[in-house]
Amino acid sequence: MTTLSRLGVPLALLALAPLAAGCSDSLGAPGVGSSAQTTDALALLPADAEMAGMMNLASARASGAIDDMLGGSGLEMVTTDGAEDFEAFVRMTGFDPNEDLDRVFLAASETEGRAAFVAYGRFDRERIERYLADQDEAEFEATEIEGLPVYLLDDDGERAGFALVNAEMVLAGDEATLTDMIGRLGTQRAPSADLQALLDRVEYPDGAWFVARNLDRRTAGISADAGPEAAAARAASAMVMSMGFQDDGIPVRAFLVTREGASADDVADVFRGGLSAAKIGLKDEPAALDVIDRVEVDAEAEGVRVEAFLTGEFLASVSRD
Repeated sequence: MTTLSRLGVPLALLALAPLAAGCSDSLGAPGVGSSAQTTDALALLPADAEMAGMMNLASARASGAIDDMLGGSGLEMVTTDGAEDFEAFVRMTGFDPNEDLDRVFLAASETEGRAAFVAYGRFDRERIERYLADQDEAEFEATEIEGLPVYLLDDDGERAGFALVNAEMVLAGDEATLTDMIGRLGTQRAPSADLQALLDRVEYPDGAWFVARNLDRRTAGISADAGPEAAAARAASAMVMSMGFQDDGIPVRAFLVTREGASADDVADVFRGGLSAAKIGLKDEPAALDVIDRVEVDAEAEGVRVEAFLTGEFLASVSRD
């Protein structure tokens, strides 16, 4: 069993929903509303999404802590082990997702089974289009939506793919979602009030963040007799999680919004109990114990705040497990 898996309840509660993936972007305060790229991406992504997030891949690549965790192998979004086709793609298109993707925004709705992405990086449209056109057995259907080149795959009648907007932006999703996003290019649209309230709680907007709402719709079926962890999950209506990428480690802050009538104090106690149990299982792993000892859990008016710092030593130990 790995160190991460033995952390148990605290990480399980923080992972109530999966965290899956052109403009100058500078932020000096919590909340993501003033970010140029975030403003543009959220205006394009489906407004009714239950989950939204962002991963700053450029910042992660530059992080000394991430480098220590990966043993200097680099942050690879796509494995290249034995992948001659991938190497040919990089050579012919000039695009390596492990180096040329800077930020990826996502929005997803589990109930509708759909996801949408806005990616920022460096894309040579002409070379990518030429590469796709030259394939003998083209899997992608090349088409256009409002004048933009779009490439779609057909999977049992459901078509999805990506659109090359410009040299800095790519959109991805199912055909209907792509059509909607392309139609919103160049427009401004503020997030809904409930989504903005969650975005305002993001502590590290220039690292990675994830928000989920309407969690109570998915956890209502959990039995109240299933144990304290289940009770804590039933108490959640929304969640915010964010992390920064630093040379000496990764600061993490999460906020669990409790639904009306639920006790934030009780949920905080479950977190603390989970941390105590994790310490017993990790008694022979000083780097992990150091991380747990620094975790802060506080009940607030609207929910529970959890803060942690994953040290470089801990991250390096995880990579060795």
